[in-house]
Amino acid sequence: MKKLLIGKIIGLIGLCLLAVGVSYFVSYALEKGLYNDINLLVTFEDTKEFTLENYQKMDEKEALTIYPYVFVVENKEKGDVKFDMVIKDTLDNLSRSDINYILYLKDKEVKRGSLSDLKNDILYSGTIKSKSKDTYKVYMYLNETKENATYKYSVLLNAK
Repeated sequence: MKKLLIGKIIGLIGLCLLAVGVSYFVSYALEKGLYNDINLLVTFEDTKEFTLENYQKMDEKEALTIYPYVFVVENKEKGDVKFDMVIKDTLDNLSRSDINYILYLKDKEVKRGSLSDLKNDILYSGTIKSKSKDTYKVYMYLNETKENATYKYSVLLNAK
């Protein structure tokens, strides 16, 4: 009788461990599928937030002589990852129509325009290949002279 009771207790414990293991596996698999296990690493050359301190009107040639906002995107995944590069900014006495940008990828221009033309704050949409790094440079400049105005911005990546 004792052996039967001990066997039932061991069986019950085993069944509980099996249930915990299966539920952990299912929750882990659901979480992986939900987030696609995306691992994009973004490193900034200087700081995460950049401040535009030149209040004078510039043309594109002059803008390319100022120090850019530089960051590196690294894909540590086994597959290619699509992303949206989103700009987050703080405007003080400026509007987005006062600010132009030029975006470089690996020292090649990929996009330029006015911040007011951005849809949903998306500066750029792209794909980064598996196990690779891409360096981006953003040049921002004013198309009108503005007194006592500041513009702070940062770039975020939203993986798709």
